[in-house]
Amino acid sequence: MDIGTLFLGDYFAMRQHFIKLANDNGFLIESFENPHKGPNYKPVFMDFASAGSEDAKSLLVIISGTHGPEGYCGSAIQSGLLKSSKAKQWANKHKILFVHAHNPFGFAWDVRFNEDNVDLNRNYLDDFTNLPENLLYDEIKDWAVPQDLSEDGLNYSIKNLMNYARSNGFQKLQSALTAGQYSHPSGVYYGGNSPTWSHLILKNHIGKYAECIDNIVFIDIHTGLGDYGKCELISSLPNGTIGFEKLHKIWGDEVKSSATGDSVSAKLNGCLDIAMMKHLGENRTSFIAAEFGTIDPISVFRATQAATWLLNNDGLNTELGEMVRAQNRAAFYPNDLEWYNSVWHKAEEIISKAVDNL
Repeated sequence: MDIGTLFLGDYFAMRQHFIKLANDNGFLIESFENPHKGPNYKPVFMDFASAGSEDAKSLLVIISGTHGPEGYCGSAIQSGLLKSSKAKQWANKHKILFVHAHNPFGFAWDVRFNEDNVDLNRNYLDDFTNLPENLLYDEIKDWAVPQDLSEDGLNYSIKNLMNYARSNGFQKLQSALTAGQYSHPSGVYYGGNSPTWSHLILKNHIGKYAECIDNIVFIDIHTGLGDYGKCELISSLPNGTIGFEKLHKIWGDEVKSSATGDSVSAKLNGCLDIAMMKHLGENRTSFIAAEFGTIDPISVFRATQAATWLLNNDGLNTELGEMVRAQNRAAFYPNDLEWYNSVWHKAEEIISKAVDNL
């Protein structure tokens, strides 16, 4: 299989390729149109593609596009599993579900956050009447998003954030910025004040695929953290818990806990993994995030800042917006065949281990 043919140029091409391959492999497709349009007023969708025996007792779920342009990598992996016929083969014994473009708006527009500037992986709270506080974010809120996208504006923001890191430590800055905040709707990593469209679609429909299932494994594909082309498997569960040990049984020491500081990720609020385990049953549900590294973290964050500014200033569909979106896409989706090959082969290994343990 030519790996390069899996990694295409925009959301629409990726979706068309995925849908064709899913149909060709006999997968049933259920599509949900987001109320907001993509570029050129085209509709965008979250798609569920499923296959498997009705009496199967195990379910593998692979999610792409939780964070916009990270969807390129996830979609390519989903399509690769279909094109290689691995997914069809696995469906002889298990149920297989692909959730394509969890955040279709962000994927189509090449921005991490959704149509409401919400980070979906901070939006899966149990209770929106008692929102978590992130007092550290208040300390850096004036620099988290630049005042404008001039070089001076971006440099001023980064300079102040780096001064904060030098005074308080990089881990404290990472936690302040990325843990999730619920009081600044135009800021970065905003978790929202109610369930998003994507949150509701996923929670309202995932259950029917899990009926009469004894064992569920989720793999949510991400990019942007860690060494270039390398993968870290991340759980929000603390080391030593039953759920974490289940993950360790599948993937060994590759699994890192964000809750106990072992991961490239900070400890987060409103995570999808905890929500899905609670929603579908902790005893039968395991969930891992597969994070593939791209470029350096400062450049990734600068791209995220710029994209957030676009969302806040109606700048997506402008000449400046096209340039910023291209930069953001490149930060999460390197145009590099070596990266494609590294990502595909590692993903294939990770997912095959999950199937072996279903």
